[in-house]
Amino acid sequence: MASLLEGPLARTVARAFRGKLTDGVLRREVPGTGNDDFGDPNAGTTPTFTFNGIRETFDAAFRVRAGIPQTDVGVLVLLQSVEPRTVPQQGDQIYIKAQWHKVREILDQDPASATMRLQCFEISAPV
Repeated sequence: MASLLEGPLARTVARAFRGKLTDGVLRREVPGTGNDDFGDPNAGTTPTFTFNGIRETFDAAFRVRAGIPQTDVGVLVLLQSVEPRTVPQQGDQIYIKAQWHKVREILDQDPASATMRLQCFEISAPV
């Protein structure tokens, strides 16, 4: 059963932070399925989603305890700000603060489903 906090509290958090965080883009590569009329594989899609969030460095002590590479960064996503609605997944690509990143791991999501914290590493701009 979903938490009673998920709807109302997540919306309250989203309203409180609207316009105060960094704008970002989440990009997801979805492979094609099946074949077209000529027997060729169908092309995949690459939907994009906008969001508000924060890019941050990890505390040194936490990084060592958790075994996080020194080059990784944390990205906090305000889930109610993601348009169109989706939830970040491992392997998604994120553009925030003029840099592309790839989601290495989903670290946590708060009980109200208002935010999700991601562990990401820098990548070249996707084509």
